[in-house]
Amino acid sequence: MVSKNVITILENSLINNKLSHCYLLKAPYGLNIDDSILYMVNKICNSKLETLNLETMLPNVQIFEDNGNENNLKKEKIVAGFEETSLSSFIEGQKKITIFKNVENASKAALNSLLKIIEEPSENVIFILTTNNISKVLETIKSRSITINISAPSTQELASELSIEYSEDETWFYSHIFTDLSQVKKYTNSESFRLISELLEAVEMSMKNPHYLYIFLSKFTKKDLKDDFVFLSMTLRFIFSWLWTADSFCQKNILNYWVN
Repeated sequence: MVSKNVITILENSLINNKLSHCYLLKAPYGLNIDDSILYMVNKICNSKLETLNLETMLPNVQIFEDNGNENNLKKEKIVAGFEETSLSSFIEGQKKITIFKNVENASKAALNSLLKIIEEPSENVIFILTTNNISKVLETIKSRSITINISAPSTQELASELSIEYSEDETWFYSHIFTDLSQVKKYTNSESFRLISELLEAVEMSMKNPHYLYIFLSKFTKKDLKDDFVFLSMTLRFIFSWLWTADSFCQKNILNYWVN
């Protein structure tokens, strides 16, 4: 889901022909904001990309991130990337976009290199930085950027998205368990809703036998079942939250499902 703040700020920048050379997207931990980044790239480049996949990415767009396999947030990677960009030929007047995901995770040397580049931006270069921990971002970088706050979608907004391809019960549960659509896609499959039913049964049985829930969850601690375990953990957190919540709507829905 594209952030409304991103849409508003970028639209105003384009209308007034005042694009900033650096945008800092600030989001809560765990929130996937690729849709907002993709929106910015497409609007600025007048393109119709569907993903941020590097294999289909525009030649004038480069992405730096620590994806677990290769950390591109290192000084040598950043310097090499900018040297390659400066030597590349693009359509005259075309914007060059450089994206740094989770810039707070970059090394000190890399941040110093980035700061120097931001302070002396080349013509037509736009930086899009993201962070899930704004307190760790250098003040000098924040002061040279336009910060855009991105909040997680509300339960109602997420439910509206989910209702397009999920059942009413799935929509209700998933909109309360997850923070955004990307999490739903990552951690659920055709068997996920069955797991919710089994988890509810395990919770009920654990009231008679305290070890029952532990035994049930331990079946999912194998490496190849990691996503199922994460899904069940997030579901369990939600279940425990409504056990003492004042939200009667939650209590009514969950109890009806449990009974039925």
